[in-house]
Amino acid sequence: MNRFLTTIRLFITVHPHLNLPHQGGGIQGNNEYSPPLVGGVRGGGELLRLFIISLTLLAGCHSAQYTEFINKKDTNQLETLLINDIQDSRLDMPFDRACLIASGVDTDKKMQSYLTKIDALISRINREAYVSNTTDPLTKAQLIFDWLQKNANEGTYNDCYDLRDTLNLRVGNCLSYAIRYTIICRHFGIDIKNIFVPGHIYNMLLVEKQKHYFEHTHSDGIVKNADRDNSQKKIMNDLEIIAEIFLYKARNANNEMKHEKSMKYCQQALMCNPYDNRPVILLLDNYIAKKRYEEAFRYLNDYISHHPDDKKTFKNTYTLLQRLCKKGDNNLPQSTQKRR
Repeated sequence: MNRFLTTIRLFITVHPHLNLPHQGGGIQGNNEYSPPLVGGVRGGGELLRLFIISLTLLAGCHSAQYTEFINKKDTNQLETLLINDIQDSRLDMPFDRACLIASGVDTDKKMQSYLTKIDALISRINREAYVSNTTDPLTKAQLIFDWLQKNANEGTYNDCYDLRDTLNLRVGNCLSYAIRYTIICRHFGIDIKNIFVPGHIYNMLLVEKQKHYFEHTHSDGIVKNADRDNSQKKIMNDLEIIAEIFLYKARNANNEMKHEKSMKYCQQALMCNPYDNRPVILLLDNYIAKKRYEEAFRYLNDYISHHPDDKKTFKNTYTLLQRLCKKGDNNLPQSTQKRR
């Protein structure tokens, strides 16, 4: 089965997973790249948008069915609230609550506990760094950043995406550190941005048309030139950040062979960021691992039928799934009508 999963990954064009080996007990030296789950659009946005539409049609009102699924099988009412919130492709609840729910906070009591931790952290920063003594947003952002680097960054761990761990243990990766920094900066009225480059996230503040960068996973706090000048650099919205948390959970569940959970988290990630192809590839992995070849084949078959120019790119993947489904027709489907 692992051979099938590897073949699927080889024949579908995606950015490589940056899964660096742990060093020194998990600390990734002087840099950290979250494998492979940071960032937003990874190319092919329009094709993927149509693919996601196809998935939705094949699933039969995907959002409605998914909402019904979690209502029946999941007692996590906070997660249900978040999923219902993002049905319209925007986030209405506070960003800190959404990140905590996505990370796994599942009761009101736990939620209040973590919100209290955040408030206490903000109060301490304000008291010790004198953030409120200035009105300049850049000065505020730098004071907060310097305080966190000195007092609340105990280590960078590749897979420590969970905001709860960052609040409890003061450890994290680029994603969880950027989320914490964003929450604190917004409290002080600072319009901080989350910046994506393939495999990494850092923060940016725009002041009088000047860009100022904040790197949480380097000891010097300086964004590397390769990340700063990356042609794929983009500003992430809040839903894309939430999607990254779900995608981490999906990948971890997949690695633990908890495929149903992984599929659930993939669907949640796609609801937050339908232009990201990584959850789609992971969904195929899960379906194949569960030997649900017909479903994986239908998804890919529908995609190719509406994108005939991609026949050559996906030919080997299509053939593999076709054989797994024991289908006799070795020809790729002919598109009768191009989707606009």
